[in-house]
Amino acid sequence: MAEDPPLQTTPLVEPATWGAEADPGLDWYCVRCLRGVAREYDRVYRDGRSEFEFENPEGRRFHILLFADCPGGRAVGTPTELHTWFPGHAWCYCICRGCGLQLGWWYAGECHFVGLIRSRIVSARQWRN
Repeated sequence: MAEDPPLQTTPLVEPATWGAEADPGLDWYCVRCLRGVAREYDRVYRDGRSEFEFENPEGRRFHILLFADCPGGRAVGTPTELHTWFPGHAWCYCICRGCGLQLGWWYAGECHFVGLIRSRIVSARQWRN
């Protein structure tokens, strides 16, 4: 059985130069470590929507939210268009910079964006109240 190649970090957007936890503007947090990962004002829309549900080839369903950036996440892996949910866009994994939890996927193509798994992020309004 062939061994998978090692994952490589591939930045698809300009990385933030400050620690995500230092930005008071972050509105979405990793559900595991509560590190700030994204801003509400960075939400993006495709086909008039910012939320999607998809199923991967193994049958797992994912509810994702789209963002233009994810300062608290980092890209991991070699981008691929295999089984992409957004035709013309290659994807790689997005993991939390704090604890390493997979938060979703970075996409690169005609534009760059990140799809974060809704069950793996929590809004500031939810956990601060």
